[in-house]
Formats: sequence, structure tokens, C-alpha cells
Amino acid sequence: MKKSRIYTIFAMACAVCSVAVAQENEEENELNGGTITVVKPYDPTISDAFKVKSVPAINDTTQVKKKPVTYSIFSVPVASTFTPAKGKLSTRKKTAPAKYFDNYARLGVGNYVNVLAEFTGNFEIDKDTDVGVFLNHFSSQGGINEVEDLGLNDAFSDTSLDISYGKRNRGYSWGITAGGRFQSANWYGVPQGAGFSPGEDADIGTNYLTAGIGGKARFFDSAIETIELQLFNTGSNYDAGETQITLRPEFGFDIMDEEIGLGATVDYLTGAFDNEDFLSADYSYLNLGVNPSINLYGDRFKAELGAGINYLSDLENSEGQVYIYPDINASYILVDEKVMAYTTIGGGLDMNSLRGFADENMFIAPAVVVAPTNRQLDSQLGIKGKLSERFGYKVFGGYRLEENRFFYTKNGPSFPLDLSLAQPYQFANTFGISYGDLNTFTFGGALSVDLNSQFNLTLNAASLSYDVTNGDSFNNVASQLPSFTADLIGNYDITEKWNVGATLYYVGERDVFTNDIASTTTLDSFLDLNLDVNYKINPKITAFLRGHNLTGGNYQYYLDVPVQNLQILGGAVYKFDF
Repeated sequence: MKKSRIYTIFAMACAVCSVAVAQENEEENELNGGTITVVKPYDPTISDAFKVKSVPAINDTTQVKKKPVTYSIFSVPVASTFTPAKGKLSTRKKTAPAKYFDNYARLGVGNYVNVLAEFTGNFEIDKDTDVGVFLNHFSSQGGINEVEDLGLNDAFSDTSLDISYGKRNRGYSWGITAGGRFQSANWYGVPQGAGFSPGEDADIGTNYLTAGIGGKARFFDSAIETIELQLFNTGSNYDAGETQITLRPEFGFDIMDEEIGLGATVDYLTGAFDNEDFLSADYSYLNLGVNPSINLYGDRFKAELGAGINYLSDLENSEGQVYIYPDINASYILVDEKVMAYTTIGGGLDMNSLRGFADENMFIAPAVVVAPTNRQLDSQLGIKGKLSERFGYKVFGGYRLEENRFFYTKNGPSFPLDLSLAQPYQFANTFGISYGDLNTFTFGGALSVDLNSQFNLTLNAASLSYDVTNGDSFNNVASQLPSFTADLIGNYDITEKWNVGATLYYVGERDVFTNDIASTTTLDSFLDLNLDVNYKINPKITAFLRGHNLTGGNYQYYLDVPVQNLQILGGAVYKFDF
């Protein structure tokens, strides 16, 4: 017993000495500019070395919704460096930790009487329970010259309010969110020089009101990983109505040391239009789906192999069909820290909805055809990695095959001889939705630069070519789809107080089909520059100045719908705790 105790004391003493020596060497290396090399075993689940910032989705830029350009105003002070004085050791100066706040309010005003208002509030009831309130508003009184020449109104507004409640404990966490969104705009896209107009006093407004409630629960140490339930109801001022209910549980478990996943979907969508000028039918769809998958790992590869099986029931027509899709995500390390090959092969049943169409294009007609899209194949093959510690890259090619894909086509005039009896949407100022089969070939790439924690830059570009079939009603034109897109996104923290962000994006030419005269118009490409400058007055108050569409002019993303020219918006953000 005594000998065992002596051995124990001796082992403890050796451990203490080794730690002391390691700390002394570490401090010496730091003070003398040395380098400490940390070697750790390869873990195929960590691929930070190969990450290129994800390609941001470029939302269609219209007068209603500019591409959001938001940069963080919560600047984090960078730890100061020092050079030790000669003849004596110096200690590292401590920097005060950055102060973060749970709540903020933003208010900005600009030309075109553009108004931006945001509020985020978090209320902690106890250590495991909180309540959140989120308000977003953006509106404009308009004033586009080409629109004013027609005597039309191009004002718009978009307001949303959400309230959430969250609860956490040792075994699971759950949250519920309820809210609503109100969107309003005007159908001002009357063709220039057409010789007809609704008139200066005409009410050409359209609006959509969406209310929703949803919840999500996450379980720990359980075969049931998550359960998500959502309910949305959307209505318009032209008596359109839609309801969608979606349930998505996810399961995960191990079988013979293999990770098995199983997702399921129950999606019910129903809607109706009550407008005598349109022949669009009521619609009701039920989508039942399962998605099993297995994760495989090797020394240099990682693969998730799965499949999607969906049963779609067209309840209005009493029809049903089964769809099967691949679901494969795989990567392989070709050169350590430099090159990784990857591929994604998937597909899915996309439940198009009135809510989704209105969110993307507020200029759709009061009634449109709503039907699902069968994304038979959606694949991408490429390589990504790092050129150096500061430069990342990605090069890829893709192919997508879609059955019953939607296209925005321009409606022609349909007003009666007596213009006083015409409806606001009958002046060739709305878009219909047509369906056809689409094959899309994509080739693109991305390059990211992170010189330091204060500066980063990302360039994304993609060239797209289309082949449309079964779209005889619109001459198989890939209506409104761009042939080339690119964006350059940068952020620079000049000092602890000054921050500048910029987005420069390019959208290539788009062909647009017009229904009444069965003709195609090609829209010009455009280059749009946005700048965002923030100045941190104190930890709680930050002033900002935004410039949108600095280079594009009154370009048209949608046919006959010019956007607002140069926009300047300024304001302040106030951060606080309750």
C-alpha cells in the first residue's frame, strides 16, 4: 500500500511539472514570436477548411422589395497585441468584453418617403423560458418618374409582426410562434406608350394578409429528434383565400454503429379564387412523404445516402401519384486542406402556393393557377477548398429537371370599351402564371477572401441555360428567368466604430412572354450597387446610412415595372436591455 501511494505521488508530481513546463514554453513562444503547431486527428465531419460562403439567394428586385443588404452593427473589439519591453517580460493587456444587448430598435427614413422600422425584444421569464417580439416594416410613398407620367401610384408597404414563446429543460426544448404579415402594392406596370391607363384617380392597389402559427420541439437522447407544425392562412382584397398546414417530424437512431435518419412530411394545401374575370380553378392537394437516409464515414470521405418518397393527392380531381427522388450528399478529400470534391443529387415535390407567389411577385393577377412542381432531379457536382489560409473557392456544374414548373407571363389588356367599367388589373399591368417542363444547366463558382476578422469579400457567379417543353401556351419561353447572375458582397470593419458593407449584383437578360399578342420581349441586364455605412456612437446607439440602387437606374426586373432609382436612407439603431 505504501509503495502504491509513493507511485501515485510521484506520478502527480510528474504531471504538475509537465504542465508547468508546457505553460512556460507556451508563454515564451508567445512573447518571442514563436509558433505553436497543434496537430489533431482528421475528423471528416469538420469541413471548415473547405467552406466558401454560401451563395446568397438573389431575390427578384422590384419597386416593392429591394434586395436586402444588412450588415452587422454589433462590432466586436479585437484583442490588442503588444511588443514586450526589452529586459523584462510584459503581460497581455486585458480588453473589456464586448457588450451585447437582448433588444434593439431601428428607424430609418429616406427619399421616395421610404420608411424602415424594426424592433426585436426578448423577455426572459426565468432561466429556461423566454418570450420574443419581432416587428418589421418597410414602406414607400413612391414617386418613380415613368409611373407619375402615367398618373399612377407606385406606393407599397410590407409589415410583419411575430410573437414567440420558448421553453427549455433537460430532456427537450420547444417553442411556438404566432404572427401576421400585411403586404400592399399597386399594379402600376402599364406598358409605356400603350395609349391606355386606369386614370389618375383609379385605385389600382392589391394587398395580401397572412396569419400563421407554428411550433417546433427538439428532443435530446431520443429517437424523435424534432417535430415541427405550421399553419398559414392567406387572403387578398380580391377574395382569394388559401390555407396550408404542414407537419414535419424527424427521427434519428443508430443501427449496427450506423447513423440512420428518417424524415416525414404531411402537407395539406387548399385555396380558392372568387373573381369572375379569371377561370382559375379551386385547388386542394395533400402531400405525404418520407425521407430515409444513412450516414457513412471514411478516412477521406463523408456520404449521406437517402431517398424521398412522396404521394401527392389532387383532392379536387380525385387523382393521386407516387414520386421517388434520390437524396445523396457526398464529399471526398482529394488534397488535404486544398481540394475537396462534392456532389449533391436530389429532388422533391415543391408545393407552390399563393403565399409564395405573392411574396416573390406582388404584381400577379387576382387569380392564378396554383399547382405543385415535380423537381425530378436537382444535381450539382463540383470542387471546393482553399487556395491559401485567406482564400477559399468553389467551382460547380449543375443540372435540374422540373416537371410542371411555373413561369411568370405578362397579361395583355382586357378592359371593356367603356373604360369606366374596367377593373384595375385589366390594363396589361399584371402577371399570370403558366406551367411547363424545364431543364436547367448551370455552371458557376465562388471565391471568398477573409484577410482578417475585419474584412471579408465573397464573389458568386452562375451562368444558366434553359430548355422548356410542354409550354406551348407561352411558346416554350423561359419567361422571367435570367441567363447570368453574379454578386459581390463585402464587409469591412474600419475601426471599432466604423463599419462599411457593400453588395454589387448583376442580373443578365431575361425573356418575357406576353400572353395576348404571343410575343417575347427581352429585358436588359442591370448592375445594382448597394452600400451600408454604420457608425457606432456608443455601445447602445449606432447611426447608419444606406444607399440602394446606386448604379442601376430605373431598370426593370419584371416587364413594364420600373424600380426606384437611387435611394438614400438614414437612421439609427438603439440597443438595450430591459
